Amino acid sequence: VQVNRWEDEVSKQVDQPVAVSLRHFEPSEIKRLIEQAMRDETGADFAFINQGGVRDILPRGQLLVRHIWNIMPFDNRVVFGKFKGRDLPPVVLGDQKVDPEREYTLAVSDFTAANQSADEQLRSSGLRFSGDGGLLRDVLVDWFRKKRVIE
Repeated sequence: VQVNRWEDEVSKQVDQPVAVSLRHFEPSEIKRLIEQAMRDETGADFAFINQGGVRDILPRGQLLVRHIWNIMPFDNRVVFGKFKGRDLPPVVLGDQKVDPEREYTLAVSDFTAANQSADEQLRSSGLRFSGDGGLLRDVLVDWFRKKRVIE
């Protein structure tokens, strides 16, 4: 009885539609979606999330808040900071060229910020992220709602 009551309570919150996906997304593709959401919602120039942080796929069709919880079950926060181009980690830049003297905003999860020197993270150290963009899961839910259709 107690479990059913809690499941009903949780279902009211997570079984809400947020967007429609036109195709199936694998975790590596979801990583890019999350980074886009982090950039869009914080105004950052760059964003990074570790691949291991993405915990599920996104199916084709109606997406629910539950799907966002499944891909991002952690209470991680989005944090951001401003850094000169020369100080941005190569893993964040990929093939993009930056002005070494210009300031750019980088958004990451607080987990990434705290573990930034790890191989699966930024492979960097000493970066300070003073901005707080809120819970990453909430940022994603807001972004998916605004997008409505995920391609």
